[in-house]
Formats: sequence, C-alpha cells, structure tokens
Amino acid sequence: MEIIGHRGCPVYGPENTIAAFKTASEYVDMIELDVQRCQTGELVVFHDTALSRLTQLDGAVPAVPWHKLSSVTIGDSTATIPRLSDVLSIFPSEVGINIEVKHGGMAEEIESLVETISNRIIVSSFIPHALTEFTTDTIECGYLFDSEWESQIEIAQSLGCDAVHPAYELVTPERIEKAHASGLQVNAWTVPDTKTARVLQQYGVDGAIVDDWTVVETPHPMHVETQTIA
Repeated sequence: MEIIGHRGCPVYGPENTIAAFKTASEYVDMIELDVQRCQTGELVVFHDTALSRLTQLDGAVPAVPWHKLSSVTIGDSTATIPRLSDVLSIFPSEVGINIEVKHGGMAEEIESLVETISNRIIVSSFIPHALTEFTTDTIECGYLFDSEWESQIEIAQSLGCDAVHPAYELVTPERIEKAHASGLQVNAWTVPDTKTARVLQQYGVDGAIVDDWTVVETPHPMHVETQTIA
C-alpha cells in the first residue's frame, strides 16, 4: 500500500508548502496537493477557498491577486503560499504527485507544467467535469468522493478514471474487489491512525492518503491479523 502525503503531511510542517513537501518527500511514495487559480491567473497550491483559516488575509483565493498571496505566511510559520510551478521541480523523480484540482479550467496549464518532469502524476477532483478536461495519456485521473459508493464508481468508470479516491470509512473488502475488477485503483483518505491503515491494507487498498506518514506500517497484508474498521 502506497503512502500518499496529504497536503505534504501537515503533522510535520505547514500544509501545502514547499517546506512540508520537501520533508514528506523523504518518507512517502506520493505527495498530494491542492491547486486553484487566483485572481491574476496563477495556479496556486492552497486547499481552502477562504484564506482566513491559515493566513492573516480575509477573502477568497480566486479574488486575491498573486502579489498579495505570495507575501503572506501560513499560520505561525515563515512558509508562504507557492505556485504549482514553484513546487513541481522540488520532488525527487521517484516521488509521485497527486494534484487535486479544486475547479475546472486548469487542465491545459497543468498538462504543460508536468511535461517538464518525469514523476508519476495523478490528477484528482470531486468535480467530474474538471477531470474530463485532461486528455494526455501520461496523467492518471482519480475521482474523489465521500458518499454513495456504487453510483460514484459508475461515474468514475464513465469518466475513464484510473482510480477512485473515497473517504476511508466507505471502504470494504467487497468494494475494493469490485473496484479492482473494474480496473480502478483505490486510494483512501484521510487515514487517521495505524489500526485503520492496517485494516485498509488488509482489504487491498492501493494507497493511503495520510496527514502523518508513520500511521502506515510496511508488513505484507497476509501477515496482518484480520480486523475491521471501527
């Protein structure tokens, strides 16, 4: 089971920042990050639409120009909001990159940016039409959802996705088996603890999206005692 560092594993550094990505890259198989477009058109790496949770700025990312976003720090750290173009070059080639797109209209630019690197790329989104905009065969697509497994699997298949990214609470062995039979990998989010990670690994989950990379152990699933998610 691959370890996918959610927003760069914010347990160890401010989320979605270069500092967090550099640290997590030493411990995970893939980094997950969030991308949206700001007022002046730059693709910025930031999860929330609103800026207030993590910065001293009010307002929403799409309404703020890059020169203002680039000058604010995240929480009580010195880390700043990066652009997607700033972060792609920092990852070792063996570390995959999962780009969650927060809205449509970014595919062409993202495809152009990732042409310059050799990392495995997965683009994921809760928004079906945002995924249909990606056309290159070198980018994998993952459909995010947090409810209604069966209907969401049908959507993922209709989109031609390579993977589904469900909330971990939805996962069962039978659902994993059916997803795999349909040609879909399963990357579950956000896995909170070692017990849950152990169960998901036993179920056959392909990737665990985590805030803390240490929750995932490495033994083969056949050596894990049968358990269930509480």
